[in-house]
This record gives sequence, C-alpha cells and structure tokens, in this order.
Amino acid sequence: MPRFVLLDRDGVINRRIISAYVTAWEKFVFLPGALEALRLLHENNYQVIVVSNQAGVGKGLMTAADLDEITRRFVAEVEAQGGRIPGVYYCTHGPADGCECRKPKPGLLRRAQAEHHFDFGRTFVVGDTESDLLAAHAAGCPAIMVSETPVAALEKLPHAPRVTVPNLLAAAEFLVNKPE
Repeated sequence: MPRFVLLDRDGVINRRIISAYVTAWEKFVFLPGALEALRLLHENNYQVIVVSNQAGVGKGLMTAADLDEITRRFVAEVEAQGGRIPGVYYCTHGPADGCECRKPKPGLLRRAQAEHHFDFGRTFVVGDTESDLLAAHAAGCPAIMVSETPVAALEKLPHAPRVTVPNLLAAAEFLVNKPE
C-alpha cells in the first residue's frame, strides 16, 4: 500500500526567491539533495504530492501557462532522476483573496486527499514556513519543518513540527527510517 507525503515547493524542492516569485523555468533551481530525496521517497513507496501557494499568477506576475510549464519541466526532471510526483496542487490566489485553498488554510491538502484517498493522520506535510505547519495542523497531518537552523519558537507552538531538518533529503531519510 503506498504511503503519501505532501511537499511544499519553494524552499523545499527548489530555491525560494526572497520577496519574488519563480516565474519562469530559468528561475527554478533545485535545492541540493532534492532530486535524490524525491528518488528515495519513490523507491520507498511514497507518493509525493506537491501543495504550494503560487500567488504570482493571481498578482499577474506570471500566467497559469507559465506555471504549468515550470511544473511540467520540474516534474519531468524529477522523473528523469528516478523520482515521481503524481500530483501537484497550487493556490494561485493572492493573500487578500480570502480563498479556502491558500495555506495556512487546508483547502489544497483536502483537494489532494479527495483525489488520492490518503489518511491525513498518516501523511506528513513537509514545509519551510509556519503557514505549512498551520495547514498541516488544520488537516490533522504531522509536519516536518525544513530549515537550515532549528526554529525553537515553532517547536513550542501547538502546531509544532514533528522534527526540524536542514533539507528535503534529511526529511526523506526521516520518513523512510521512521517506525510505522
């Protein structure tokens, strides 16, 4: 039976651009170890689902077609390296739009669950922001925080991550080595 893991994109799989957006494939840079992590998850029967806020579309900084092209290319590169991403879910709304899909609300996670039929309580969310932790908490998922430095303040919150790791590869290793 496959296991599932929900990954944020920017800051987990690829480099986050501070105060800007990945608006073209040329700006998409895989983080060190990310492709290896995605291959490791696939080899260990994890279904990787990406759930990511992408407000650049809603703000008019890129088109939906631009986002689709970035997604097509990064998913193809993951597959070329031995990984697999069977689902990608984006919220393209801006922060002020009040939608239900923008993290920290759990709408994207619920949409992914409705289409892939996984158990929230057994599905980790891997993210790099507090909004990822809040979305995981709202859906009832355990969370892993990706941060190069431990975030002690987040670990004291009621929606604290199960573990804080420096990168996606460390998160993947945690997942494949944790007891069931």
